[in-house]
Amino acid sequence: MTDRVEYDWLSIIKLNIFAFRAAGLWPSADGYKPNFYFLRSITIIFIFGFIQTASQTFKLLTNLTDMQVVAGTAFMVISCWLMLMKMFSIASNIQTLRKLLTTLDDEMFQVLSNEQIENIAPSVKTWKLAYNLISGSIACSVIFWTVDSFRRRRLPFISWYPYNTTGSPLYEITCVHQLSSLSFAAYININMDTFIAVFSLYAAAQFDILCDNLKNLQPEVFREGLVVCVKHHRAIVNFVKSYNTTFDSIILVQFFTSAASLGITMFLVVGVPPLSSDFFSFLFYANGVIIEIFIYCWFGNELQIKSGNVFVVAFESHWTEASSEAKRDLIFFMLRTQKFLKISALNLFDLTLENFLRILKTAYSYFALVSRYDKWGTWIQAALFYAEHFDIDIDIDIDIDIDIDIDSTLEKQQSLD
Repeated sequence: MTDRVEYDWLSIIKLNIFAFRAAGLWPSADGYKPNFYFLRSITIIFIFGFIQTASQTFKLLTNLTDMQVVAGTAFMVISCWLMLMKMFSIASNIQTLRKLLTTLDDEMFQVLSNEQIENIAPSVKTWKLAYNLISGSIACSVIFWTVDSFRRRRLPFISWYPYNTTGSPLYEITCVHQLSSLSFAAYININMDTFIAVFSLYAAAQFDILCDNLKNLQPEVFREGLVVCVKHHRAIVNFVKSYNTTFDSIILVQFFTSAASLGITMFLVVGVPPLSSDFFSFLFYANGVIIEIFIYCWFGNELQIKSGNVFVVAFESHWTEASSEAKRDLIFFMLRTQKFLKISALNLFDLTLENFLRILKTAYSYFALVSRYDKWGTWIQAALFYAEHFDIDIDIDIDIDIDIDIDSTLEKQQSLD
């Protein structure tokens, strides 16, 4: 083994931690106390998170029979409530998350060579790329919403307010609040989703380190090194179980709501003129949701694959020159590592690329259901209402197949004459 090198695991998520501190989700090591930070956290979440969510939800609940309103508010209501759920989950499990991050500082989890850093570098680059892509997509969506709102002098979202929002200065105040809440929700959602996914990256990276350690076990100290690898593997398993238990319910809700929100957004995309500001707003929003789901599934899939590599690498180690006791211990270890580690959503489904494609198919099914439901009635009216509300031109192509017997029609007309 080469000399140990220093690697700061927390440097990967420094932007996430900064966002959580700014939003009031990352208190001191003692947790939430009745102090200024706690009051500040409650105020920020109430003003920029709860008010807008409650306003849109009230509008939706009081117009459930009006599918026009449902089409214009459902996708944002779903996203906002999911954001509040994730914020509550992180805040309530802050000590568990701190403990998991502290585990990464243990000697067992540290890299031993520059080669190991190179092995985990591609995964870190993929995570950072996904972070930037989500941020860029959602930022573009927010910008288009902002510009179009002030240009057309209309609120970005259909919401209920106990006052008239069309006149000044109430319109400007309400519009700024909606856009501020939208920016807050976008910023926090991006950092929460990438933060949750990074734990799969950490676990997958630890399996890379474990495999490299196994491959480089020396025959003269093979059994002693194997004991360390067994402890390392056990620590990774506990790390994954703790992380999965903390977020499994959130992941389940995330995937179902994202699929529904994506389907509704796709319906809105095809209902507005191409290359319009609304078109790009919905398109970038949908793109952000897709990447959001992808990052969960990609690193969940990576964890599953790399946990399965341990069995193969153990067989490729220098076991032929080891003692009989070491060979016996290696066999037991290999039997234990045959079971792949998976990140699941309440054990209903695993986070894999295969399930990512299934989620996209589910989203398309929602889109097909929404776009075909009551083709001549409610949903077309919903799209037209949305266009009228936001003062945009809507283009809906409807193919109608009607067989008309012209001769019979002419005969009837002649008889009437």
